[in-house]
Amino acid sequence: MESLYAILTSIIFLIIVILTVIIGWYLVWKLFLSRFRFVRELFEAKSQEKSSSTQPRRSKRVPVKKE
Repeated sequence: MESLYAILTSIIFLIIVILTVIIGWYLVWKLFLSRFRFVRELFEAKSQEKSSSTQPRRSKRVPVKKE
């Protein structure tokens, strides 16, 4: 019975730690990291790579006008 209690306590502890990390990351993202364009572009690039497998890639370069 004591070993069952120890296993159950360990599982509950891990769930609490994982939930705390997830909630903390979400709050940091919403309150701080989402304001930085560089960080947003990193996450958007990863999501675009998954969806761009069916779509051709476009170049984001802007042509330079020579005088």
